[in-house]
Amino acid sequence: MADETSRYMKSGKDSCSEDYRYDYIKQAAPSFYDSFKDLNGYQKEAVVNEDRILLLNAGVGSGKTTVLVHKVLYLYNIKKVNLSEMLVLTFTNKAAEEIKQRVISSDGGNISLDDLKYFGTFHSVAKALLSTVLPVESLGYSKDFSILDENGERELLERIIAERGLNIKYKNNIEKRLDEFRQGKRLYGAMKHEDELEELIQIYQDEKIKRNVMDFDDLIDCCSELDRYGYFKPSWIIIDEFQDTDSSQLEMVDGLMGDGTSVFAVGDPNQTIYSWRGSRQDIFKVFKERYDAVEKTLPVNYRSTSTILKAAKAFLDDPTKLESKRGKGAAIIIKKHFNSFNEALYLSNKIKKLHLEDGIPYNEIGILYRKQKHSKVFEDVFKHESIPYEVSLKKDFKDIPPLYWFVRLIKASVNIKDYESAVYALSDKKYGIGITPKQAFECIRCGDTSLKLVKKILGFNSWLSDIDDVEGLDKKIYDYFDIDSYLCPTSIDFDEDRDFILKFIKGLVEYIKTNKIRPADGIKAAMTSAMLYGRQVIEQIVNPKADSVKLMTLHASKGLEFKYVFISGANLGVMPLGGKFDDDEEKRLFFVGITRAKDYLEISYHSNPDDFGALPNPSPYIGMIPDDLIVSDDIKSRARKLSELRREIKDKIEVKKEVVCKQKVSHPKYGEGYVIDEDDDTITVQFEGYGEKSFAKVFCPLKPVD
Repeated sequence: MADETSRYMKSGKDSCSEDYRYDYIKQAAPSFYDSFKDLNGYQKEAVVNEDRILLLNAGVGSGKTTVLVHKVLYLYNIKKVNLSEMLVLTFTNKAAEEIKQRVISSDGGNISLDDLKYFGTFHSVAKALLSTVLPVESLGYSKDFSILDENGERELLERIIAERGLNIKYKNNIEKRLDEFRQGKRLYGAMKHEDELEELIQIYQDEKIKRNVMDFDDLIDCCSELDRYGYFKPSWIIIDEFQDTDSSQLEMVDGLMGDGTSVFAVGDPNQTIYSWRGSRQDIFKVFKERYDAVEKTLPVNYRSTSTILKAAKAFLDDPTKLESKRGKGAAIIIKKHFNSFNEALYLSNKIKKLHLEDGIPYNEIGILYRKQKHSKVFEDVFKHESIPYEVSLKKDFKDIPPLYWFVRLIKASVNIKDYESAVYALSDKKYGIGITPKQAFECIRCGDTSLKLVKKILGFNSWLSDIDDVEGLDKKIYDYFDIDSYLCPTSIDFDEDRDFILKFIKGLVEYIKTNKIRPADGIKAAMTSAMLYGRQVIEQIVNPKADSVKLMTLHASKGLEFKYVFISGANLGVMPLGGKFDDDEEKRLFFVGITRAKDYLEISYHSNPDDFGALPNPSPYIGMIPDDLIVSDDIKSRARKLSELRREIKDKIEVKKEVVCKQKVSHPKYGEGYVIDEDDDTITVQFEGYGEKSFAKVFCPLKPVD
């Protein structure tokens, strides 16, 4: 069937028009063809492409998810590839869920979640492979291993350091040191002598195997290691948002590829904005060279007006790769405000008018800024003006203390070797039983069941094994641990704390129902899923459907779109951050912000900025937007090339250093100096006789001088 299809498809013309090339698809899968026929020519060509390794350069707003879903359905319906032989890899749980739901809903109920077991984030797919087809036992683990989250990782490392008396420098930044060590960087910062980091890493690895737990890096690394032995080679690997791939994830893909494996990678190099998180700016180049990949493009943008798209194209090295399908639309507004408070007042009035007079839903309005702290002024003003809003703010379980306590309690109960979770659950000052961490560790290690909660932890798996009926399981688990007695019923937070925990337990039970697993096995699987998805289980990401104005950083806005977009505080020193005008990633980040707008875009800067290090000058990125696209009383004829702006920016940076030399500080070695720059991570100081020195805020030796 596949060979017949290939011959049929190859016999057609090169045109992307709806011609006899697609007759076979129409005859073989009429329901699939109903949606396939609505794709544009570029999209159709990507879906039916026969190249073994295809890199699809999907321009912003070009319908990449639609193409990815159609590729899956084409392989399934026309090429007869089993869904269990496809790996679909994403970078967010939200993207994975959207893809799965669109695939399931497309086939009239014939496809179930069970068929999509290898559809998910890199980490969740790695976990699925390690728990099913890969011999994880050869690495010392069993298939029911648990996931060690970031908090558990730190606690285990701290316990090892304390118990072994290891000499470890910069312990507050230990995770970063471990990452750099894995990359071959043996020294850290200004260290003159190596410490016992290598010994710590070896003990840490041994302890994880003893406890049958893996951290997030282990999932990728172990999967990559075992993949190379050929235990599982999928027919297809499909990668979403390929530009966010880091080196370890690329190695995982490399290990999974066999002689018969095809790869379909979709991404936009113009949206590579996470290099600080590990993604590689040269990933497209590396991939093409390593696999001799064929590259195609999706250049048609359906999201933004041609005016907005023309502005965005000013930030691209090759602007010809974006085409607009929409009309001209409104000009881009460049607005100067005195400060962020004045802008918040202005926006509250403008939003009220848009909503009440023009009928624009609140959820079609997005306000974007560079740093998370910039949301505060908007929150205060909008709250006072009764404007509904949501702030995109990443949280994890630890940000909700009662829920985090319960999560650690369940983790310890399903894996009695998870001593760190047990110690936390028992010794937590508010929800635990009032014993010290040392006492808690001894109780668990020795199996001291004289304490009620210890007995419940150690007996949970046995108790659960006698339960077959899922109905009412959430209440049974809650009552088993007698949670009410630990939440302090007289506390004003009791009802809220109880609701957090009950909602979480219901989520675990729902997972068991959906996947049709016995409770004893299901709770372990559900907890693993919660750890993989935990950063988004209670992550306060904005709900696009909720009728509220969305407040978010430029980074958080990636993947979203709004009719009205306001980019706030576009001052030199903020956009780009620290005045790093030659930083390509900062430029791409501004590009991402612009391309969130569908119909209306307004960019502001402040003449009296609140941010330390920000100059009262507009961002040079505003100067890159062609003058005929903007409306502004203050900025005229500013459009120019990057090379023409560099001298102007350099001059302003020099002025900036003079302006911000206000705070005097002292250093034990360099003496006294003046702060000349500051961002979220570093402080730069000018010392007489030593010049400029930058210090990480995490362990900054500076002291203010009055």
